[in-house]
Amino acid sequence: MADKADWVVDGFQFGTEQDANLAKSEKIKVQRLEGKIDYSNPEMMLAVYKKAVNNRVFKTPVGYEFLKKLQGLLKETAISEDEVANIPIQGVYSLRESTSPAVERVKASQKKPKPTRKQIGLGASVFANVVLLLLVALMFFISMTGSKPTVLNYKRAVQNEYAQWEQELSQRESVIREKERELMLEEGD
Repeated sequence: MADKADWVVDGFQFGTEQDANLAKSEKIKVQRLEGKIDYSNPEMMLAVYKKAVNNRVFKTPVGYEFLKKLQGLLKETAISEDEVANIPIQGVYSLRESTSPAVERVKASQKKPKPTRKQIGLGASVFANVVLLLLVALMFFISMTGSKPTVLNYKRAVQNEYAQWEQELSQRESVIREKERELMLEEGD
């Protein structure tokens, strides 16, 4: 692991080795450009400045410092300020209130996290699903225990009804046969 002293470039202390390496490569680009730029030619300075800004060549303070120098020189020349674009910054600086990671960890451990909309929505969804599941179970219970035929118990209900009709027919048939026997006995007398 590299020493944090290696993460200093042109007086800027970087937070990661990767950022420091990027700044070092930008420092080399700046040195090459400064060797090639004719500072007495405003059109050349403007062309280099516009190309660097439009292509977002620089991403660290080392490169921004060079762009700021060019911007100042261009504003001192006869070139209109409208042609000198603003320098776009790619970093976000409002993510942390403190510069100390230790302070941030302490603050984070003391704060109780508020539930997010996603968590609230998930909880509401789970609650609704449980309620619906209970309603479906209640409907099945009512259907299975009810006396009227439903889609779930129609076969059993129809079979029971036919069995009841068959039993009634058998009883009537027995009664009719009994009557026939009685009539046959009376005729035979």
